Amino acid sequence: MPDAGLTITAEIDGRCVSRSEVLEWEAGRASKVCKKLGVTAPPSDLAAQRQALVARKLELGHETLERLLARELQWSERGARLLARLSRGRRRLCTIELTGNSGSAEVMPRYYQDAMETGDEAALLAACPDHYILCASGDGLQQVVETTGGSPLAARIFLDESDLSAATTEADQAFPVQWVAVGGTSPNGPSTGAIRHQFRDEPHGFTVRLTGEFPAATPPTLIRAHQWHLACEFSNWIEAANSLAD
Repeated sequence: MPDAGLTITAEIDGRCVSRSEVLEWEAGRASKVCKKLGVTAPPSDLAAQRQALVARKLELGHETLERLLARELQWSERGARLLARLSRGRRRLCTIELTGNSGSAEVMPRYYQDAMETGDEAALLAACPDHYILCASGDGLQQVVETTGGSPLAARIFLDESDLSAATTEADQAFPVQWVAVGGTSPNGPSTGAIRHQFRDEPHGFTVRLTGEFPAATPPTLIRAHQWHLACEFSNWIEAANSLAD
């Protein structure tokens, strides 16, 4: 269970967003994905919805999920490539900050990596209803199938942490823990974006700066919606990582 004393607050577009608001956003997304996957869970019980969605996704498995999402993945890949061509290498940033009044944020990237390396997909799926597949895909890459922000379509992204030359966001030296990766729609294709997530523990809590780099032609509405996706998944991962550390 999450540390009862840990309170995480998000800053989105300069506005302070409470944990309860982020959970309300998550509940809305959970209801939509439950309907999409034929999951029955009490709409007023977010924890039950999380568990039911994770169980359903694991039950279906990667092959069936990919078949269910095949058309969405096809169209989102085409869209991503078009946006990348229109953007000509320019990026639009999606950035938020999280602050906590206790606990550690620097433990979270290790929590994620451990789950990825051991194949504990349940821990990765549980962080956001819009996660469908998160796994190692060979050659040091990670495969992520998710609905990004406000997009109506699920997308497949391959994250590469070895060649970071396409990432444009500079590291802030005030954050000792950096998680950086370049993303593309295929294992060997060109990059269409990147992430730089930065973590700093403090005497009485922590600060996290999360940045996703999207093609510059990405509509701002999708960027704004993805800010909530980031707040949801990272708040949940931080709580889960701290519950193990206690």
